[in-house]
Amino acid sequence: MVTKPRELGSEQEARDALADLLADYDSEYAQLRKIDGWWRWRPEKNRLSRKATAEHRALRDISQTPWLQMVVTTLAQTLYLDGVEMPGDMDGSRSKRFWAPWNNNRMGARQIGLHRSAIAYGSAYTAVSRGEDGSARIDCWSPMESLAVYRDPARDVFPQLFLTVCELGDESTLYEVWDAWNIWRFTSDSRHGPVGFAEVVEHGVRDGNGRPVCPVVRYTNQIDLQGRTPGEVEPYITVAKRLNKDDYDRMVAQHYNSWKVKTATNLDMSDLDEKEREEKKLKLEQGSMLFGGEGVQFGTLSETDLDNLVNSHQADVDELAAVSQTPATAFGKMVNVGDAGIEESRAGFYAKRNERRKTFGVSHLDTLRLCAAAEGRMDDAADMDLTAVWADTDTRTISQAVDAWGKAHQMLGVPAEQLWDLLPNVTKAQADMWRAYAREHPTADDIAVRAYQAQLDVVEPKETDYGVDPGGGGPDGQASA
Repeated sequence: MVTKPRELGSEQEARDALADLLADYDSEYAQLRKIDGWWRWRPEKNRLSRKATAEHRALRDISQTPWLQMVVTTLAQTLYLDGVEMPGDMDGSRSKRFWAPWNNNRMGARQIGLHRSAIAYGSAYTAVSRGEDGSARIDCWSPMESLAVYRDPARDVFPQLFLTVCELGDESTLYEVWDAWNIWRFTSDSRHGPVGFAEVVEHGVRDGNGRPVCPVVRYTNQIDLQGRTPGEVEPYITVAKRLNKDDYDRMVAQHYNSWKVKTATNLDMSDLDEKEREEKKLKLEQGSMLFGGEGVQFGTLSETDLDNLVNSHQADVDELAAVSQTPATAFGKMVNVGDAGIEESRAGFYAKRNERRKTFGVSHLDTLRLCAAAEGRMDDAADMDLTAVWADTDTRTISQAVDAWGKAHQMLGVPAEQLWDLLPNVTKAQADMWRAYAREHPTADDIAVRAYQAQLDVVEPKETDYGVDPGGGGPDGQASA
């Protein structure tokens, strides 16, 4: 959907836009902080009664586990963009040129944080600008430090305005407001202090058709037709709270009631003072042989059975794995099943991963198209026939992959060189190096095939004074002059 780009025509207009953007940013920040706490390791603490002791509070604190961090991490560790493919690019020169800004901006490593933020919060952003040397620059932003405003959040590719909030080391804050032409920069001595104008610079980026746009690309974990973008943390906070409560209950039972308690009835200690009574109790508790007076009976109280607490905890773990489409093995559960059972148990997770590869892949390609436009490569910026290539993170052995793809080559005639990228732990760059080496160092069979094909080349028929000469000879079969 093409939306009219917005331009801030003056410093005052930029100030007004900054004030509006900061108001929206502050209203969303509180919820983002809650999500951030559950994603990291600062979740909301379980409520205790007013009579809870310091010991109870200590048990509560050590019973907190970053469950939702595992949901985010397990998915993020399967998402590593490895390259791009362009139709008809047999020697890989065009794809290397298109891919160059990715390497120049160290996105091979920075994509990990970008993906994690998008998965955890629901969205994250890249902003593209032209550097002083004419090369494209990519900046990655979390929604904790940025805000994008769309006319239609569900359909617009690029936002109308984009705000970044960068807290500097000296406690000052740098604000940037991006529009379709410029980047407006403001500074403040504190987060909520007065704002001063710093500078305005052009970002120098257009879309593939040469139209001015706010050069910001959104990465969404999920997005519906109303523009809502939930992450992988907020929907499962309730389940994570239950898990922390399960752990707390088990810790309390384990701490106070996980051993047998000795009892003594009808034991007369009325003639003892307080200190002597405590010493007597300690002796009864620690002694292996107990002695008492007439009518004294000794017994034991059984320890609390922890099985029910452990089982209820495991039920909540299984529920979190099911609703978040996360493999149960990510939470430490090992099941002795065959290969088919393992594949079936991970089918939901693979479907979730493939969906994220689709959405993140489109966003990565949009980012690289903006980079091409920033560097003046408008043909690349307008090229929509691209495919994102993701690293193979499936847990398969190299022998299984070679056997499967080898059969595809032998039985289906798939070119072997085009299958090298699909081997586990083989990157696209490695496969490209292998293909280049194969072209420069042909095997004996390759040389023989090329020589045989050269012999089979047919000379094009040509007109002579004697008619059509299919072989280049004269009327008597002799070579014509």
